[in-house]
Amino acid sequence: ALEKQFKEIRIILFMISVAIGIQIGITFKGLQKQNDKIDRIENFVKAKSGDQTMVVLNHIKFDKKDEFNNILFDEVMPAYNAYEDSIAEKNKLNDMAGDAMRILLPENMNQDSTWTFIMLADPYYDGALYNIGPPLYQKYGEEGAKEVFGRWSDCFAGNQILYLGKQK
Repeated sequence: ALEKQFKEIRIILFMISVAIGIQIGITFKGLQKQNDKIDRIENFVKAKSGDQTMVVLNHIKFDKKDEFNNILFDEVMPAYNAYEDSIAEKNKLNDMAGDAMRILLPENMNQDSTWTFIMLADPYYDGALYNIGPPLYQKYGEEGAKEVFGRWSDCFAGNQILYLGKQK
C-alpha cells in the first residue's frame, strides 16, 4: 500500500514538473516573441541620417484634453490601424508608418491654457497615409466619420502645426 502511494506521489510530482516546464517554456516563448517585436521596432523605427521626419503639434483646448485623448486612442488610432488600402504595397508602407509613429502626451498645460499632443513620424515615409479621413470613413462610414471628425476638430484650439525635417 505504501509503495502504491509513493508511486502515485511520483506520478503527481512528474505531472506537476511537466506542467511547470510547459508553462516556463510558453512564458519564455511569449517573452521571446515580445522581445523580437520590440527589437524589430527599435531597429526599424528610428530615422537614420538624412531620413525625412515629421512632427505634428496638436494644441488642444483646456477642457478637451481627456476627450481628445479618448477620441485619439479609442476611435482614430483603431481606425488607422485597421485601415486597408486597395493597393498591397501601400498597406505595407502604411504599416511601416504606423510602426514609426510615436505620440507624446502632455504632462503640463501650456501658458495659454492649452495642451499639446505631439505626434512624431520617425522616420516619415513619403506616400504613406498620415491623414485620418480615409481610415475614419472606412471604419465608421460617412456619417460616423463626420461625427468622429467633428468631435476631434472641436477639441483643437487652433490648426495643427506640422514640421517636416531631416534627421541629422
